[in-house]
Amino acid sequence: MSKAAILVLEDDALIAMDIEMTLVNAGYETVWVHSNSASALDQIAREAPGAALLDFNLGQGKVSLPVAQELKERGIPFVFLTGYTDATVSLPDGLADRRRIAKPFQAQELVQAVGEML
Repeated sequence: MSKAAILVLEDDALIAMDIEMTLVNAGYETVWVHSNSASALDQIAREAPGAALLDFNLGQGKVSLPVAQELKERGIPFVFLTGYTDATVSLPDGLADRRRIAKPFQAQELVQAVGEML
């Protein structure tokens, strides 16, 4: 389907595997999965993805905002995957309008979101 690489930032290994398999089964050939912001930022510096799916809360008080800011600066589309509602977590200026996909999510919802971003 698409040669564009999709970056996935998700700290839960089972959810990350599910997202990766969903995208591969939908025809996306390159899916980069990272569990922390540092690794994701290193990947972006080496080779930029076509789009990204970012878990908001990465555990132990860490969030994906540094990655979101880098993607925004580079003009790379992304959405947040989160169990938090808009009322629960407010995003900083410049990111407040980003799409959020609520967990638990449906596979088709992820595939559709990636397709729209690309």
